[in-house]
Amino acid sequence: MKEKIKRNVIKIGMLGDSRVGKTAICNTFMNIEFMDNTLSTIGMEKLESQMTLKNGEEIKLVIWDTAGQERFHSLALKTIRTVQGVVVVFDFTCRKSFENITNWLNEVKENLNETTIVLFGNKCDIEEELWEVSREAAIEFAKEKNLPLFETSAKLNKGIKEGFESITNLAYEKYEGNANTGIQLKKEEEPEEQKKQKSKCCGGGKENKKSEGETKK
Repeated sequence: MKEKIKRNVIKIGMLGDSRVGKTAICNTFMNIEFMDNTLSTIGMEKLESQMTLKNGEEIKLVIWDTAGQERFHSLALKTIRTVQGVVVVFDFTCRKSFENITNWLNEVKENLNETTIVLFGNKCDIEEELWEVSREAAIEFAKEKNLPLFETSAKLNKGIKEGFESITNLAYEKYEGNANTGIQLKKEEEPEEQKKQKSKCCGGGKENKKSEGETKK
């Protein structure tokens, strides 16, 4: 009889300036039709998908798509405090979004521990003459920070699947390797109703034991 595959959960947070294409990237990954004028995310959005890891194990992938506007920064960082991986996205056609990567990395370092990070350089489908960030500069920065870099295009569905597969496998391997140090993969959470039933059951058990003890006295 084939052993049932254990279902774990890997959570990934999306960070980066507004309008770099985080939502478009997530939509493309989820096979949602690409739209040139995707609305900016307000607050955050949760997406879920199944993924098969390199070792053949199936996991549930949860992606938190966060807003890039400054007024939502604290909310975005609060949301991703439980993630195992972070994708920092910049736009090849926007120099400022590339320069702000350092700020995002510092925020991650201050708010999360033992987190896997990868970089997505988005909108690589646009002619290089319009890029404000050269491919060489992006590669050099990624090497300096020792981070994987993926050139992505939500429009052409380029590099996105590979990027998410990479960070998910890296995060899984990192947390599995640290299992003995108390850093473990989060198991899929039970439905709230099931938790309440368990709580009531346990509570009732304690009361029964107490009553039995009082009877014996």
